[in-house]
Amino acid sequence: MKKLRFLLIPKSNNFRDIINIKDISYELKKKGYECICLTSQISDGNLEYILEEESFNYVLRVNKGKPEKINKNIRFISWLKDISDSNDLLNFNENDLIYTLKRCSSLNKKLKITQMMPAANSFKKINTLSDYELIDNKTDSFQNIDMSIVSNYTRAELFNGNKEVIYKKNKKNSDKYNNLQELIHNLDKKYITEVYGLIDYSKINKNKNIVFNGEINNFNYFFEVFRKSKFNILFEDEYIDFNTNFFNILMVQGTLIFDKKLLTQIQDYLRIEKDYSNYFLNYDNSQEFNFNISSYYDNYKKRIEIGRNAAGLIKKKHLYKNRVDQLMNDLK
Repeated sequence: MKKLRFLLIPKSNNFRDIINIKDISYELKKKGYECICLTSQISDGNLEYILEEESFNYVLRVNKGKPEKINKNIRFISWLKDISDSNDLLNFNENDLIYTLKRCSSLNKKLKITQMMPAANSFKKINTLSDYELIDNKTDSFQNIDMSIVSNYTRAELFNGNKEVIYKKNKKNSDKYNNLQELIHNLDKKYITEVYGLIDYSKINKNKNIVFNGEINNFNYFFEVFRKSKFNILFEDEYIDFNTNFFNILMVQGTLIFDKKLLTQIQDYLRIEKDYSNYFLNYDNSQEFNFNISSYYDNYKKRIEIGRNAAGLIKKKHLYKNRVDQLMNDLK
């Protein structure tokens, strides 16, 4: 029997995008499929050429649509932020799959459009806060970062050559940072907040308790920051992005706090059977943000309890194994 082949194309050549596509490849290979992973996004023309020269049964392409000249026997899987991001929906047929990060409803009933989120990266053993407790029972002192904000804004997005897109992305991310800065400024106490990301806002920052540490270029260091932070503030506030920190923060039992606007987008997909406050913290305004920080800051036992609940949820339902299971079920 001929082995079915997948061609997997990441969102960009950023190391986080490549790791995500490798996670998907690993899970597909465990199911017996042959996978070829590219290390960057390519043009429609180049993709059409590859598919003329090489035989593939499936193409999974992140954040890009389906080129016009694709053999109808090749099933196309496109994973987009939003359905409005694709201008080539006419190229898809009823055998293709379209996944979106945002929930959406399509007027085209022939197309299969479903929400699918990223997942936790678990390609190897990742230490949790509970693992550190086994080594040192003073884990509370190990968490020496009051709050952290880790942006998922990458160089691949900033230096893409499109000035209009760059300006819009930078403006959107600046607005997000300013909103977070306002929340931090209104706290009762002067907690130290460490910010990690591509953009250094220190010149416009008015709060001396916010420290900018630049980019994180070592994947394992992301997990170290998530473990060491008493609170991990999520940068997204509308939908979970491809390079989200959401699942990885919860995977290491970190305490996650984010805007309730995001909760409305993801609550159904997370399939949380109990009160969501058992897994993470939310806020609707500065008063709620202040209440959560002040209530849990000195309560390590409560934070680790929430973290363990969250990690259990993620390991059960939100690994890339689960996403590949979803994909294969949808391909049937």
